Amino acid sequence: MLSKKAVDAGAGVDAWIAQISQMSLEELATFQSKTLAEITAGKVTPKQARTIDRSIGERLNVIEQHLRCA
Repeated sequence: MLSKKAVDAGAGVDAWIAQISQMSLEELATFQSKTLAEITAGKVTPKQARTIDRSIGERLNVIEQHLRCA
């Protein structure tokens, strides 16, 4: 059973994913550190962590493509 903190974090995960698409490389690095702390504290479920990780990977691919074209 998820704790109340984990459920509250679930609502925040949707907002995080929306923000990821606008982040720079430096912001992503900082965000990953903060997210890891949330995961370690049990505030983010494994499923939510995979969703966040997938969004970060997609954003990194977009940044890489942009740098190749530049």
